[in-house]
Parts: sequence; C-alpha cells; structure tokens
Amino acid sequence: MNLLTRYFWIAVCVCGALTGCSSSPYESKEWASDPKLRQGEVDKLTAKAGQHSADNRDPMEDAVLLRSDSVSPLEAASVTAELQAIAEELSNDWHGEPCHCQVRLGPRYSFGGFTYPHGTIVVQAGTLEYLDTRDEVAALLAHELSHLWLAHHEKNELQTTAKGVADLAQAISIFSHDDKARETTLRIGGSTDALVAAAGFTQWNREQETEADLLAAKVLEASRYSPMSMIALLTKLNKGKDDVPIAGSAYEEMASVAANKLKNEETEVSDSQIQKWISSVASDMSGREYLSSEDRRQIVRMVIYDLEGATLARSFSDMQINVDELKPVTSLKMLNQYELTSPSYAALVDQALAYEPDNLHLQLVKFRAVMARKDWQQATQMARGFIQRPDATFSALSEATRFLDQHQEITDSERKSLVYEAVLKLAKLDLPDAYVADQYYLSERYEVPLHDMLNQKLCEAGTGKVTVRERCELARQALESQHSFYQTLAEAGL
Repeated sequence: MNLLTRYFWIAVCVCGALTGCSSSPYESKEWASDPKLRQGEVDKLTAKAGQHSADNRDPMEDAVLLRSDSVSPLEAASVTAELQAIAEELSNDWHGEPCHCQVRLGPRYSFGGFTYPHGTIVVQAGTLEYLDTRDEVAALLAHELSHLWLAHHEKNELQTTAKGVADLAQAISIFSHDDKARETTLRIGGSTDALVAAAGFTQWNREQETEADLLAAKVLEASRYSPMSMIALLTKLNKGKDDVPIAGSAYEEMASVAANKLKNEETEVSDSQIQKWISSVASDMSGREYLSSEDRRQIVRMVIYDLEGATLARSFSDMQINVDELKPVTSLKMLNQYELTSPSYAALVDQALAYEPDNLHLQLVKFRAVMARKDWQQATQMARGFIQRPDATFSALSEATRFLDQHQEITDSERKSLVYEAVLKLAKLDLPDAYVADQYYLSERYEVPLHDMLNQKLCEAGTGKVTVRERCELARQALESQHSFYQTLAEAGL
C-alpha cells in the first residue's frame, strides 16, 4: 500500500468514526416526552462537567488567536472586572475553585460571546445592551464556561484531525509530482492551506450548543442566579432588545414573584402557573439559528423540569454593570446612517476614539474612512502606526500592507522595511485560507523569508479552492509585471 493510499484510508476511517457518533438524544421524539431520558442525559452532562479540571490552563496562551480586530479588548475596566467576578462566582459554586479563565470585552456591537481553548471568554460589547438583568449575564457566561467544562474544544480538535489527514494527503500529492495522485486527493476534499493549524475559535455544532445550554441551566441552579434566565437569554438571541416581549409577559410575572421572595413574602406558584409561563416563553422565543421551534420548547421543558417555583424565580437582579462605559463602541451603530466620506461619519468615530484612543478596532474604522476620503498622508501615518504596534492584529497588518503596496507616499526603502516587518508579524498569526496568495506575493516582492514555505508552494502549485487559485494567479501576474497586487485585485473585482 503506497503512502497516499494509506493516508486516504486513515481519513476515511477517522471520518467514519466521527460520523458514527453524531446521533443526538436531543433530536429524538422521546426527548420531549420521556423525563427519565432527559434526566439521564443531563446527569451525564453534569458528571462530565464535574470531572473537569482547570489545572495547567493558561488563558494567556490564547493571546495570538485573540489578535483580531473582532476581539481586541476594550478598556472598560469596571465592566470587565464585573464579568470576571460573575465567572469566578459561577465556577466556585459549581466546582469549588476559580475558573482559571479570562473574560474580555470584544469591540463589536453584535449580540453574543465565544470561547477560546485555553480559557479566554469574549463577550461582545453590544451584548450588554440587550441584557436586562445580572442573571442573564450570568446565563451567557455559564453557557460559555460549559463549553470549557464539557471539553468541546477537544472534541472539535478530533474532528479537525480527520480534515487534517485529508490535507496531509493533498500536500503529499502536490509535492509528489504525480498528476493522478493530485487529482485523487483534491477529490478527497483537502483545504488549500494543508497542514496549517485550525483557528482557535471554534464554531460549535448543534449538539454542543444544546449541551452547553442544558449544563448552564444546572450551573445557574447551583448558584444564586435563576436558571430561568437561560430562557430569557435564548429568547433575546437574534432579536433586538426592543423586540423582546418583557412587559405583560411571563418574565414580568416571574420578576414579580422574585420581588416577593426577596421581601420574604410567601408566594404560591402552582403547577398551572408554571405551565402558563412555559407556554408564554415558548411562544415568545425566536431562538438561535441552530434550534428549531420544537428544540427550543424542549430546552424550556428541560430547564424548568421538576424545579420548584422558588428556584425558578430566585433572583432576577439588576445588571449592576455600567453600560455607559460601552458607549464609545455601541454608539457606532449609527455609522450606517452616514457615508464613509461624510463629516458626520468622521465626527462619530473621533468621538468614540476620544474615549479609547488606542483601541485597534476603532482605529481601523477610522482608517477605512480616511482612505475613502483619499487623505493619503493621514492614511500613511496610520498604516505606519499599525505595523509598529506590538499588539498588531491581522486586520490592522493586512490593511496597512494593502495600502502601502498601492501608494507611493513614502520612500521605497521605508515601504520595504515596513512591509517586511508586517509580513513577519503576519506569519505568526492564524490566517485565512485565501491569504496564502498575499503571503506569497508580499514575501517575494519585499524579499521576506517566509517561515511557512508550504503555503508558498501551495500557491505556486495552483491547487485548492477556486478563489485561492485565482488570487495566486493574480499574485504571479503582479510579480511578473512588477505591478501592485492589490491594484490588480481591485481591477479584477476581487
């Protein structure tokens, strides 16, 4: 058996093994009607999460993966500290030990959070505009912590291994000069940047998200926070705050019960009242994209199944987070009302930067507006600053090199020196598939020795995804004609 065939069958076996494990009890018809099945699966989740150990976890190892303008942190120190305190409280209530995690605020005004493998949790700033109670913040953090405690990153690494084997077979064929082998492995489905490490941020599959939701409800139940806040959180996902039906709904009734409990006044919560809440909440929920309406109802049933009314309505406290600190970012939601070149656009961005002058995300927003106004002198100054920053992100470095490659505002020697520095920094980051063409062009044009020669050879081989092959071909043409690659891309509409 030759080497290529051997790797092919390894890939088939690994993929087959993974596929065989894909059935989920949460998708079965019995899930909604069989309480023993539900309790059994939740017991498995809690047992697995209970075995988790955070020893040797160091969130600082996520630093390189976090160097993206989508997660470069805000300076809202009091907000970050409050989020960290909630995460630590949840971990202590569940595990009896600190979470060994780091909570950061991302600079987006979208709704959501995500987790990196070594314990960094990112909550986008816009999320806190949509949450009304501290319990809902706790629900989001409990969900993200659940991904860590259920070792979902490890499971996804196994799935990535199957893809990596196919990538390895592709790489072997590319460098074997065997046309038949090359054709065979491209049909296997390897990616363009074979053997390149997968991104740190993982897109969870549907089963993993459901598991994290269910475990989060149990974590909240073990804490002073209300497990019903998971339902409120699920409802608000993909909906604007103004669209969430709070007043006159089940949430208002539950809040009223909570207020009475806090005043030590006895409040009777009947089974029929709980069923009414279920019906109201289920009908309100628009839910996540990966959940059908029935899935959401099943989660609602599981969250409140056999829980006492006092547990359901335990806290529902105020958020106690100073959302005003996030205004430099969340105020940018108005940007789409103005043209990039308009004074109003510039004024809004400058107002945000006045609060956080060093925030890379905000600087990139300004940089794009400066280029749209064709203020090449200011754009050059900003590009120089991006490259020289020790925390330069992929977006900042790629934008800066793209600009410098097209414009002649500085001397050739300074441009070569800046691009050289930028490419060396880019080589240390996790890069998109298509950027292999950019690396190939920049390293050749500006005489930068790439650490990863495999990407360059893949580009020269002309294999992989169609878009990447097109970019690589344009990179070759730009090098041959000594023309700017990025001008060539613009002319080609790419």
